[in-house]
Formats: sequence, C-alpha cells, structure tokens
Amino acid sequence: MNYRDPLFSVIMFFLIILSAIVLALVFGKIKEYLKQKEIEKLMKNFEYFNEDLNNPLNALLLLAKAYEKEGNYEKAIEIFLLIQKNYPSNRNLLNIANCYFRAGFLQKSQGIVEKILKTNPRNKEALKLLIFINEKFNNIKEIIDILEIFDELEVSLPKEKANAMIKLFLQNGCNIEEFCDGVKDFEDIYKKYPFVKREYLSYLFRVNPKKAYELVDVYENLDLYWHRNDIPENEKFCNILATKKLTNCKKKAPFEIEVLKNLNNNIAELEFEYICENCKKAFPLYSTRCPKCHELFTQKLIIKLMEKKEVENIEY
Repeated sequence: MNYRDPLFSVIMFFLIILSAIVLALVFGKIKEYLKQKEIEKLMKNFEYFNEDLNNPLNALLLLAKAYEKEGNYEKAIEIFLLIQKNYPSNRNLLNIANCYFRAGFLQKSQGIVEKILKTNPRNKEALKLLIFINEKFNNIKEIIDILEIFDELEVSLPKEKANAMIKLFLQNGCNIEEFCDGVKDFEDIYKKYPFVKREYLSYLFRVNPKKAYELVDVYENLDLYWHRNDIPENEKFCNILATKKLTNCKKKAPFEIEVLKNLNNNIAELEFEYICENCKKAFPLYSTRCPKCHELFTQKLIIKLMEKKEVENIEY
C-alpha cells in the first residue's frame, strides 16, 4: 500500500488514536498500582505495634478520618477502600459512602448505601445518609418512604419530617394522604413543628409580608427583611428604621444596631453570618441543613458591623 494512499492516512490516524488510548490506560493502571503499593506500604508500617491486626486497622482508620476531616476525600477513600479489601465491614462501607457523598459523587454513594441496606436493612446511619442523598436529587417521595421505615423502627425524626413536608408543600402542596395528615398549608406545618419558624417567615415574606412582619423576631430574623423597603413604621421596628435614618428611636438595641443607629456618617453597614448550634461552624449563607454536620434548623443569625465599601468604576 502506497503511503500516499488516503486509506493509509486513515489507518495511520486510527492507529495513533488507538496507541494514545492504550498508553493512557497503561499509565492509569501504573498510577493506580503505585498508589495501592504506597498505601499497602503505609499499612505495613503500622504493624510494628504488635501482632494484633487491630492496631494497623485502627491506625489506618485514624489516618483516613484525618484526611476526611481536612477535605481530602480522594485520599480518605483510597485508604477506606484498602481497609475494606483487608477487613471488609458495613461500617467501613458507610465510611466510603460518606466520603463519596461529601465529595459530591452522589451516585457512587447511593450505590454503596443500597449495598449496605441489602444485608442490613435496619442500618439507621445508612438510611439517614440515603435521606441526604435523595434530598440532593430532590426525591421527596423516596425520603418519605425512608421516614416510614424509621417509624417502623420506632425512631422519631420530627425535623426530617418537617423538612420533607416543606419541600413537598413548596413543590405541589402536601398531597400524600397519610404523611400529610392534618397539613393543608405552610401554617399547619409551622403549628405542628414550631422550629420551622424561619422557613415559614421566609415563605411569608414572599406571599404575605404583612403577616410576616407580625410574626418576625426583630433581631433574630433581621436578615430576612433588612434590605426590604416596606418595613412597617411602628414601635416594633423603630430601631431598625433609626439605623436607616428614617426615624428616631430611644429604645435599647443590640450593640451593632446601637452603633449603626448613632453613626452620623454612612460609613458602616451590617453583615450577616450563620452559626450552626450543633457543630459550631460559621457560614456566610443560611442553609436549612448545615453543610458540615447535616443537622436541620440549627443555624442561627450572627449580626456583624463592618466598614461600608463603595465600589466604583467596575469594568467588565
């Protein structure tokens, strides 16, 4: 075959592509092999404690947990997978599923959780993780099915039920007969579960601001209405209006509000943060479920005073 033949060029092109694919696969396997050897070497290093196999296992678990805590999920998963290879258990599978979930690999996490539940359908931690995964996928009905399993196990999860009801209501109304018994609207959810007050207020500020202002706590929920221009001109909100120089108010207020209220120049403003009462982590944005510990309705408002910055001449 002549090298100038077009068919020769096509064959050479595909051979180059095939060679590149083969080389990539070979290098990938070599890299994976070296990683495995590195972890196996690490595992052997822990065997100097004594001949008890639990010592290297516990040491590796601590190491994997340390990687997980610092957010290095890839390394943590590698070590957990090695542990699973040598000391298989559902407990360790759950560690792997948690790491995959935190790293954002939801399908992989779900697959492992379902594997655990096939052998241990009453595993509460696996069921709880499955709730978190389905929430990410917005599979509310699947969450309700899992909550029914918890009811059968006689485990009460009122916060998870309330959260599922809210999501269901905001989608198409709470229309699952047994689960939504006695619940017709958001107000019914709030009456049944008072700890959802912030979510209820957030909803009211969209559909019925007047009622929201009647129920809102002036300082605990300040971020929900601080930037609104329809704050009622009454005694309840006089300190807030005073910070905006819309009225005078002699009532005592939290430190940050007092400072802002008494500043003559427009040189400061409020900034909001949210701290989880469960894990004590602070976040710049509010979440119904804490991104760190995954507990519901635990974030509380922190009001901060900061220097006002004027942004000018922004170029795009």
